This record gives sequence, structure tokens and C-alpha cells, in this order.
Amino acid sequence: MMDDMDVARLMRAEVESAETPSAVVNIERAMIAGRRQRWYARGAGAALTVVAVAVGAVTVPGLVAPDRSLAPALEMVGALAPLEPYTGEVPSPDASRIPAALETVDPTVQYVRFGWLPSGLDSLQYQSGLLLSGPGVILIGHAADSPNRNWAGVSVSLYPQGVTPPVPQVMGIDQRAPTLSTAPAPNVRGATATFTQYDVDGTDRLSLRWQYAPDGWAAVDVSPWAVGQDAREIALHVAQKLRFSTTELVRMPAQVKGVPQKVRPIWTNVSGPLTPDGWRWYAGVTYSAEPSTADPGRQRAKTVDVSFSPYVVMTDKIRAELNGKVLYEPPNTTIDGHQAYFNDPPDPTWLERLEVLDVRGMVVRIDAHRGTLDEQGTKGLFRQLDLAEAKPDWRPSLIVD
Repeated sequence: MMDDMDVARLMRAEVESAETPSAVVNIERAMIAGRRQRWYARGAGAALTVVAVAVGAVTVPGLVAPDRSLAPALEMVGALAPLEPYTGEVPSPDASRIPAALETVDPTVQYVRFGWLPSGLDSLQYQSGLLLSGPGVILIGHAADSPNRNWAGVSVSLYPQGVTPPVPQVMGIDQRAPTLSTAPAPNVRGATATFTQYDVDGTDRLSLRWQYAPDGWAAVDVSPWAVGQDAREIALHVAQKLRFSTTELVRMPAQVKGVPQKVRPIWTNVSGPLTPDGWRWYAGVTYSAEPSTADPGRQRAKTVDVSFSPYVVMTDKIRAELNGKVLYEPPNTTIDGHQAYFNDPPDPTWLERLEVLDVRGMVVRIDAHRGTLDEQGTKGLFRQLDLAEAKPDWRPSLIVD
């Protein structure tokens, strides 16, 4: 079970990616996602990321995130000073674009990838579809080392038609960060842009905003993680080199087949490491049995979740790192020769859960509410997955090669 702070951090990571918090916050859904990735989480306030596993290796560096200093060390990452006019270099833009503001967000589409990133980032993450606060797209580069306990790194957000970028949320429900200053920015990809600086829980965050298409907003947020960084320069370089698409599909480690037609994908979440000692990869898709016109809370309340992550062989070193905590549920059955945990609770409002270990070097997990699958349930869906290309060294395609 996650503690209250873990739940708050999970919800906060997604609330920051859309305009306003949902009227219905599904705590159970947040806790399910958190339990699934409990040992993949990195840092306070960050979206969930995962630990890298080398091919054939049985040891996992940095399985549990180390504690960070409580001291904010503001002098390390920014002075929270008013923005000055930007006079630095502005790189030429990538030619890709989204021709019209997104009316809907398709969770299966890879709308944006990084074309350039600064050094010091150790993992990437992409989420699209129905975030906790509404439809949106977010691409994140997480920094491994930050001098404070807040998230540090670079994020890119795309908003549907008519939705404007929000003020970042701070710890606490409906609390927004103070705006420190705003200033004109150089044009981004041919569009007028603005810099805005916020005080997010005592650390500075810069937001560069422009319209990727008429009435469609984009934002690049930078929370510095090293001495001497110019957040404006990083934001401009990232924004100009983004690669946009409306036809590229999100890369997955295996193909999800056999999902009934009555459910549809509403959320995709993939992440992976940038460095050899980074965090493990993760890929998951959430399907809903409710129509797209239903309230977001209803859509999240009746779901099928299918996720993949690298299988970790337990060693004495890993057990020591876990310090008595559990990485996988104890197997209580087998499925197609693989050890698995299966739970089919009698309460019809609970989730049927299947977690299958060491499937071509992966862990496959399926959670399903009653009535979302046919009579064969999670086991039947597992047997229909296309795992032919699955491998433990899979990586998401979140940066242009």
C-alpha cells in the first residue's frame, strides 16, 4: 500500500500536465498505478520512471531511489530573480508540425519526441490520453541529480484545442505556484512565445509557451538541476528541435491483442533510461469500458490495465536494497509454464489481477474491473498478447536518433 505522500506525488505529477484538476479524483486508480510502479518511482513530485536492466544481467543498479537532502539549496539552481531580456542563440526549428489543434488526444499516437536534450538527464517518459486532469500529452526528461527534493528536468506539454497551459501546482490540493515574472521570448517555430517564471515549492521553474497550431498551446517547462544552467536557453533549444507527428504510433514492447471491442484505450504511459545506471523501463496501456463522452471519473472507474516491465531476478544484493519490501506479489499459480500471481476477489467492485513473471525477460501485469473482459478474464487476455518481439532490453522511442 502506498502512503499518503506517495499518492499525492503521483496525482500531482499528472495534475501539472493539464489545465484544471478533474472534478472526480480517482484515488483507487492512482494507487493502482503507484502499486504497479512502486519500485520504479523516482524522486518527489516527479512522474513515475523506471530502472534500466542490462541484457542478461541479474543485478539492478539503484533499485531503490536514495534519499535526497532536505535542504533546498536554491543557490545551486537559480536565484528566483526576475527574467531578463533573452539575447542568446535561438537554433533553427525542426520542420515537423501538427497542422491543427488537437480536438481529441489519441493515446496510441506518439505526438512528440525530443530532438535535442541537455546533459544530466537520466530517464524519459511519455504519457498521452486522459490524464488525471483531462486530455493531454506530456513528454518528460527527468534529471537524476537534483539539489532539492522537487522534480528537476525538462517537460513538454501539448494541450487540446482551446485549453491554455496552467500555472504549475504545488503540494496541496488546488494550490498554484506564485508567478515571479514574465517576459517575451523569441519566436518558437514561427509563433509568438512567452517566458514565465514560477516559484514551485521554493525552487524556480521556467515555462516557455507558444501555439503549435491555431488555438492549440504547447509548453516547455525547465526546472534546473545543475549550476550555471540557463533555463531559457534549454527551453528554446528543446522547443525548436521537437519532432511532431500525428501518425507515428507509441512504441510498445509487446502488442496488446484480444481486448474486447467494448473497451478502448484512454491512456498510454511509457518510460525508459538514458544512462547505463538509469531506471528500468515501463510500458502500460489503460482501456475503459465507458464512452469518451462519459465523465473522466467514470471512464477511469471501469478499466483494463496492461503493463510490461523488465523481470528482475532476486539476489541477496537486491533483497538488501528492498530492505524487506516486496517487488512482486508471491506467485500462487502458473500460466503457460510461468510463475504467476492471480487474484479474483469475490467483491465484484474489486479488480481481477494477474501478474506473470519472466515472460521473455518481462513481467506482464493485467488488472481488470468486472465486466470489462469476457469470461476468460485476465488469463484469457494474457494468452492472446503478441509477445513475439518482447525482450528485456526494450526501450521506448522518445528521442530522435
